[in-house]
Amino acid sequence: MNILTAYLGEVEIESSQILQFEHGIPGFEDEKGFVLLPIEDNTAFHVLQSIKTAELAFIVTNPFDITTNYSFEIDEIITHSLQINDPREVAVLSIVSLKESIEQSTINLKAPIVWNTTNNKAKQVILNNEDYAIRHLISTESVEG
Repeated sequence: MNILTAYLGEVEIESSQILQFEHGIPGFEDEKGFVLLPIEDNTAFHVLQSIKTAELAFIVTNPFDITTNYSFEIDEIITHSLQINDPREVAVLSIVSLKESIEQSTINLKAPIVWNTTNNKAKQVILNNEDYAIRHLISTESVEG
């Protein structure tokens, strides 16, 4: 199927690529299907694109590639709702707010997206940890530079 995207124009996707958010993403509860699209010449960041609304797309990355000392427990409710059977099925993404420079850009460590890569069920979770910010400066701990 073809979808219109915010950054890449029209792209062809397979239905097997669609990440299913049962309750949407907070603030976008009606948006249940997203696809993860690569950004050309950039392996650190991807576009999490709504399959329904072309204008709705987020830049995401693996938070463990950006910051050190980041960890959280995936509770039983998330494990059950995403049907996680093995820790190797889990991938974590965080939404990035890009600014004029990477030094000013931020990553949301407070609300990661937990994704079961086996069945493509995903959920954005709000962590009850004051150490993690919604707008954590990427430049403060960049591992990859």
